[in-house]
Amino acid sequence: MEKSDEIKVGDFVIVQRQEYTKLHKVKQHGNMVLGKYTVEMDNIIGHKYFDTFQMKNHPKNRKLFILEQKNEVTTASTGVNIEKSGVDNRNITLDGEIQTLKKEDIDKLTDAELNSNVIVEQLINNSKTFNMKTGYSQEKYIKKKEKKYFEYIQVLKPTIRLLANMFYRQDPTKILNIRIDDLSQILSYANIHSEGCHLLYDSGSSGLMMATITNSLGKNTGGTVIHMHPGNECQKTVFAALQFPQEQKDRCINVNLYSVLRYFYQNKEHAESTNLDEPNLEECLEPPQKKLKTSESDTVTTIGQSQCKRPQWQLDNEQAAKLLEKKCDSLIITAKEHPVGLAKELLEFLKGGRQFVVFSLFREPLQDLYVYLKSRLDIVAIRLCSNFLRHHQVLPERTHPAIMMTNGGYILTGVKLNS
Repeated sequence: MEKSDEIKVGDFVIVQRQEYTKLHKVKQHGNMVLGKYTVEMDNIIGHKYFDTFQMKNHPKNRKLFILEQKNEVTTASTGVNIEKSGVDNRNITLDGEIQTLKKEDIDKLTDAELNSNVIVEQLINNSKTFNMKTGYSQEKYIKKKEKKYFEYIQVLKPTIRLLANMFYRQDPTKILNIRIDDLSQILSYANIHSEGCHLLYDSGSSGLMMATITNSLGKNTGGTVIHMHPGNECQKTVFAALQFPQEQKDRCINVNLYSVLRYFYQNKEHAESTNLDEPNLEECLEPPQKKLKTSESDTVTTIGQSQCKRPQWQLDNEQAAKLLEKKCDSLIITAKEHPVGLAKELLEFLKGGRQFVVFSLFREPLQDLYVYLKSRLDIVAIRLCSNFLRHHQVLPERTHPAIMMTNGGYILTGVKLNS
């Protein structure tokens, strides 16, 4: 078994229970809440990704469940035998007494053993109307009850697709309503390739866009991504979950938009003024002159040594400014803000003959941007579109589009010409 396939402490995993998925960081003696169940996750350490585990009652705590690895899964859909079915459901009345099994009885079954087959079978046997329902209604009833008491989970390795679908199902606003098809179109329109320098402005996708571009660049390549964000710290939930190697993380430069632009233009106009703020190399190599004593036990470093220390954001700004000076191979903007000002500023750092993509949740801001870009002579092939992806249920005599769903956003694309 390879080390990358083994689940270790500190790894991020995606726990799947039927259609429900949740992101979890593995810890020693760590628990995870799955619906109304609290599961102890210690037993997954040392196992492989994509293994299946069964939730077993804890011997000392009935509210806690432990995990046991299983090679086979038995479901109520295949384990329950249906004796007979009705013709239609017109004569069924819901009076609140069709189920003779009370909540206390179900709790006793759950406390004894969480087994969806046993619980669903008891619910069917104690239902007065189950045999009167049609075959479709019976199948739907079994799936509904099995989903509630399902005792198997699968531990998956995080991928872009799984994380994008998980966040989109939980709360689409956390990733700016970017669907998985929107994500693929953004990468395609921007022409993301492994040896290019790509510029990204992202203000609220939980690190999804940054992680997707970094993943597309691949390991041990020459590609870099400059990730600009509006705040002091960027959002990196998805980026951290993918556990990129350090070499790949170093090629993703996170900088504050206003800070890096201020540094870039000041450095361009007054190159010598920034050198005055940087420590002298000879001063850094000098021995300590004196120590400032703050207390009897604590001392601070010398003035010369403290001047040599530079915060990470300054180093990132310097690295990003050097890349911006050479200009970038693509530009992607996924923002909550109005995109006209952002596009006007960031298009200056895009090489000629390169593509740019702007994604917004609303159409009106992109329409304003469309009008502005039309007035420029160096921008061509401007296109504003929105693709409506709809999932369909495909079953015999029951194929229909999904009823509950949300619309994605709008994408504006274009090409900048050589000036």
